[in-house]
Amino acid sequence: MRQRRSFYDMEDYYYQDDCCDKCGKKECGCERGELVEEVVFSDDVQKTAEFILPAALGPLNGGGALPPSTVVDALVGALGLTGLVNLRVNPDFTGIQQEVTVIKDKVINLGFIPATIDIEETTAGVVSVSIPIRIFFQEHTDCPGICPGDQVTETVPEPEAVLNQPLITTDASGGTVINFLLFKAVLRTNITVIRRGVKRNGKVEPLNPHRCKQNGMPVTINTPLNLTPNTTDLSTGGGGGGVTGASAPASNNANQ
Repeated sequence: MRQRRSFYDMEDYYYQDDCCDKCGKKECGCERGELVEEVVFSDDVQKTAEFILPAALGPLNGGGALPPSTVVDALVGALGLTGLVNLRVNPDFTGIQQEVTVIKDKVINLGFIPATIDIEETTAGVVSVSIPIRIFFQEHTDCPGICPGDQVTETVPEPEAVLNQPLITTDASGGTVINFLLFKAVLRTNITVIRRGVKRNGKVEPLNPHRCKQNGMPVTINTPLNLTPNTTDLSTGGGGGGVTGASAPASNNANQ
């Protein structure tokens, strides 16, 4: 019950409010809170990165409607090569980049594995051309109860299984196979979602109780690429370039 302030205050009597009556402390300590971080989700997840199409041409035995040389010549012309013995993908698992985006009940992860396409033009095993590429992966992880504003920490992805095949191969029958599924990797990582809140009377209250309400606009998906639009004609020999005066946003990688 609320009591009036009076001259008793001068005699070290304390003014008591309803909160004091509820928790039994005349200093109203029950209204004080502590800033805490609460783990709302944690689990191991897998992501798949693939390069080129999950398909292959062949076996091509030379006498059919599409001999191997026709396919190889087309690839040589498309890539501007002098010849083609084989082609392989060389991934760099130490350079994986990724970003996360939190939406209601889900974490969206988008990233890439840096790699090179190593081309053997005239001699097997001798790489004459190496083209840098990025092999993308994405994953949507169900995390019931999470909302935008929750913080995500993610361990460095580790390759759990890898398929790495050359472009030109031979099957058991001796026929040439043009294999377009050159590379596939399954990555394992751990996602932990943390929510900041105020702990009061043994309960944790979120700092923003309206965090799950959307304003009608879709959430922008974060990407590790940090690209800017090209502004010059590459065919004239210009080096390309982004928007003049624009600076790329700082990367906020999820690898921790």
